[in-house]
Amino acid sequence: PGEDTSRPLDVELHHKTQIELMAKALQHIKIDTKPPAPGAVTVPYLAARNPMVTFFTKHGSLLEICQVLTDRHKHRVPITDSSSGTPVCTGMISQSGLVAFIASKCPPGSMDEKMTDAGLPFRKDVVKVADDESAATAFELLDSTRLSGIAVVDEDGKLIGNTSARDIKNAVMDAGRTGMDMNILSYLAKVRQSQVVKNDKYPSCHVHDDATVGHVVNLLAKTGFHRVFVVDDVMKPVG
Repeated sequence: PGEDTSRPLDVELHHKTQIELMAKALQHIKIDTKPPAPGAVTVPYLAARNPMVTFFTKHGSLLEICQVLTDRHKHRVPITDSSSGTPVCTGMISQSGLVAFIASKCPPGSMDEKMTDAGLPFRKDVVKVADDESAATAFELLDSTRLSGIAVVDEDGKLIGNTSARDIKNAVMDAGRTGMDMNILSYLAKVRQSQVVKNDKYPSCHVHDDATVGHVVNLLAKTGFHRVFVVDDVMKPVG
């Protein structure tokens, strides 16, 4: 074999390193592997970490539901029926479902106010990761901040992509075949390509702060994205 040919021992060591990196990352992001290891994350743990503390009946108002879903960590609201004496979940309203409903029901021109004029509190410190950071680092940040998605920026702080909880699912399905020490964008390009799922949406979308409320709502409704980044004139995320 030539100098560039991998010897069996080298391949075995590389594969072992990949598995160790994957195990370390999964441990950090609190995803258990099978068979269950000591300190395994259970369904009760996840339920306690992301509780559904607000329940509505079918008589609840959409305004109240909107107000609940503005919370950063709330993406769905359960609808319950207590007619039998015990509350039973009969449905679920999600952020994306509510946005699609609003987009379809609001008459043309009713949301032509700019975000700034409408008083939307969109400006905030955007959680982001540099494009040269490893996938493991990005996923640990996702978990520690309890966000469903974060921005990926270049060396100048400009928005160039995003990563979300869906990518963590793809990482688990990848089972360590792709090194999580790879930079986040290279890792996402490889893993997303190997885990092709119908209707999956990966690109990040953005608007500027002079966008209208209607434009943002329709963008979310048409794309099915869960978030739209607000960027300044040089593409740095500001909300």
